Amino acid sequence: MPDSQDPGAKLPAPPRFLLFEYSELNPAMRADPHALFDPQRRERPVEHDGMIPAMLISAYGVGRESLMDRSLSRNFDDAAPENPVIANVRRLNAAMAAEFGKHDSMLTLDDPDHGRVRGIVAEAFLKRAAGAQGLVARIIDAQIDTLAGRETFDAVNDYAARIPIQVLGTLLGSPPEMFESLKVWTEAGQLAFDPTKSAEQEKLALDGRRGILSHFKALMEARRVEPQDDLVSDLLAAQAAGAPIDDNEILFNLFALLVAGHLTTADLIGNGIYLLLTHHDARQAILEDPKLINSAIEEILRYEPPISFSARFAKADGAAGGCPYHKGDALVVSLISANRDEDRIDDPHRFDITRRPNPHLSFGAGAHICVGAPLARIEGQTAILKLLQRFPNMRKADDSPPDWRVVPGVRGLAKLDVLTA
Repeated sequence: MPDSQDPGAKLPAPPRFLLFEYSELNPAMRADPHALFDPQRRERPVEHDGMIPAMLISAYGVGRESLMDRSLSRNFDDAAPENPVIANVRRLNAAMAAEFGKHDSMLTLDDPDHGRVRGIVAEAFLKRAAGAQGLVARIIDAQIDTLAGRETFDAVNDYAARIPIQVLGTLLGSPPEMFESLKVWTEAGQLAFDPTKSAEQEKLALDGRRGILSHFKALMEARRVEPQDDLVSDLLAAQAAGAPIDDNEILFNLFALLVAGHLTTADLIGNGIYLLLTHHDARQAILEDPKLINSAIEEILRYEPPISFSARFAKADGAAGGCPYHKGDALVVSLISANRDEDRIDDPHRFDITRRPNPHLSFGAGAHICVGAPLARIEGQTAILKLLQRFPNMRKADDSPPDWRVVPGVRGLAKLDVLTA
């Protein structure tokens, strides 16, 4: 110790890698995120990451304001290059750009391009989603039929994860024989946001993206020659009628709709089944009054959101919640924490399927609010209600803790073994 140092002085706290500590890469966070987030939100609702150019926002108010702030960006090009998560995604995007062109989906565009592209894609997609109730019900009935007579099954991999890929695949225009490949490719694509992945996992992520984009590129070529009753044909028809959207934008938005819509909805269904198997009064209430499934889905989304955080990037220096940030910083809003903020949600750790209002942020907020939310709600409501009605005595196969997937930004179960009687 240097002579000039006061032996009684406290050493400065070591820097904290917040986006690791509060991500699914941390086993403690997976097991009980709120043991970490509750004190963080009360004491440091906005805090700079000590290791990378980012800040963690855990409070509802500041989080919602940041998600709605149009001066912030969704474009990875606006993020500081030394951010390892961003560098990882940029590397994958560059590899895909070399083959398919620049990644121009509404998920990563800012205005004015975001508004232009989202308006065209959303109009076509929401028309399809609005008429999808019958399709969703038929797919779910058929999936439940595959479980009939079984004493046990995995409610995630045998059920929840198989429904959205069929719904989206059908709406977009993919043939049924492609559904399994699309499912495998989208699940591999989750690895893109894991900075700790191996070289083998990076190859899987690249191959998954390549498979999806190649499929939709071929499908666009086929539908341009012979249109069908599907979303690909709708978007090509809009383009031909003068809508300002190019082939590359159609391609990458088809990719975005599939990847985002499949994975998040599968986790919504899986998380919902788990919550209702562990909250018996809520499950019984739904069986007695099926109309409760609508508000139950909102509470499932709030209580265990399929996406655990959403990020924006600073295009200039600024401040959030009184905490300054610098150009290039990632503003990472924890949806898990915001949805349990006691300053905004009454008794936030209580699972209440009759909760109203329920202002959760699980679909985001502002200009980038999830375009697939209406379809996800239909799928979640129908899939969970029909499964409970077909197997009213279903229960967890054992008392083991939930097996959450180790994927940053994702709150979803790897499996959920159940008994049917």
